[in-house]
Amino acid sequence: MAMTTGERNEWTLSHLDIQLGDRVLEVGYGPGVGIEKAVLLIREGEVVGIDPSETMLRQAEKRNWQAVQEGKVHLLSGKVEEWPGLKVPFDKIFSVNSAPFWSDRPRVLKKMQRWLRPEGMVATTYQQIGKNTQDPSAFADRLSGELRQAGFVQISREYRQFKGGIAVCVIARKPING
Repeated sequence: MAMTTGERNEWTLSHLDIQLGDRVLEVGYGPGVGIEKAVLLIREGEVVGIDPSETMLRQAEKRNWQAVQEGKVHLLSGKVEEWPGLKVPFDKIFSVNSAPFWSDRPRVLKKMQRWLRPEGMVATTYQQIGKNTQDPSAFADRLSGELRQAGFVQISREYRQFKGGIAVCVIARKPING
């Protein structure tokens, strides 16, 4: 699973055109694989993550210990729906398989829109895993509509086959004066 997780994270990040000095936020960092991949793309930038699980916080800290010590990574524990705010703005925000678990996704997307700099980008990937999952295309349709309602523009989607099924990445941009 770590290989598939890493591949999904790399694929998601590839849609964001991350620059060396970008500030990047991952929502739902899990064991920290996406954080680790994002750190490899920045030099002078910063990667911040928020996840509701203390267990995932410990795993992500262990995985990204060096980057945490260097001040390139800041990991937070809490529900994004309840998070009061972050040092903003971010240049890029991403999530992998966490959006279906947000209790109030429209609210989270509005927060993300506020947390991004003008023309900043968001990429949200979803892949069916296990039983009782959502169809990726139907999920992408709902997410695209919610992104539009949150004020995002230039909404697009990409599909890719991974071990275990097809994933969809929905990419959007904050307008220049949004």
